[in-house]
Amino acid sequence: MKQTFTEAEVEVYYDTVESQYQIPWNPDGSKHWGYFEDLNAPNNEQVLMAACDRLNQYMLSQSNIDAKGRTLDVGCGNGNTAIYIAQETSCAVVGLDISNTHIQTAEIKAQDFPSLRLQFKQGSATNLPFEDESFSHVWSQGTLLHISERETALQEIYRVLKPGGIFVFGDLVVNVSEISEDTSKYVYQRLHVTDLFSLQNYETALIQIGFEIFQAQDLSWHMKKTYDIQANRVNDSDPERCLAYQKTGDAVVAGEIGWCLYGCKKV
Repeated sequence: MKQTFTEAEVEVYYDTVESQYQIPWNPDGSKHWGYFEDLNAPNNEQVLMAACDRLNQYMLSQSNIDAKGRTLDVGCGNGNTAIYIAQETSCAVVGLDISNTHIQTAEIKAQDFPSLRLQFKQGSATNLPFEDESFSHVWSQGTLLHISERETALQEIYRVLKPGGIFVFGDLVVNVSEISEDTSKYVYQRLHVTDLFSLQNYETALIQIGFEIFQAQDLSWHMKKTYDIQANRVNDSDPERCLAYQKTGDAVVAGEIGWCLYGCKKV
């Protein structure tokens, strides 16, 4: 049975798991999945780190962000991606995250880049603390899955985008009407997920809100490979986490969950 998680519980989750993520996931604090050049590449740390960087590069290539833009990173985590976007494009970047721990860490990191136009703010994606039409781009990686009021978050993102603005994001999706007990335990409960959108749910919601979808790419097997590598990395040090990662990969193989990358335009 699925469990309902409030925003406050998600905030506490991310405020308290930082040390757990930095060792088994990425030492720099990044938490997103990888986009692999070769899904048959060895399951090692170097391949994963390159794949995580490649996801940033690929999303940036799809976003058309330039120096004149102002980008909102929803679910910015420790600020790594916001810093990357600012470095690569010279645009202004605002990072927003529900976790105050994340924001504090991001602000400390930003001090090493005084020439970049960076700002970080703690807040909720369901009530964005920004004026209408104040961003040219919105970017998000694996964040919306934590938000039970997902349509409200999408409406808020639409509101703060300028006409013609671009929204690029990747999210976990559900592919079946009923999930297994293992998927409930090792995916939903572990990640503090109340419910997930299906591909159809996303398409319907985005179009009804007013977005034009120009890309919807299935990256499910890239997510599975990410978890395969992570399971190998923590196999000896954290068997419980290893099992959770294996079960998440199994859910992809079983066709229960997936990962989709979207590109949308505000029309």
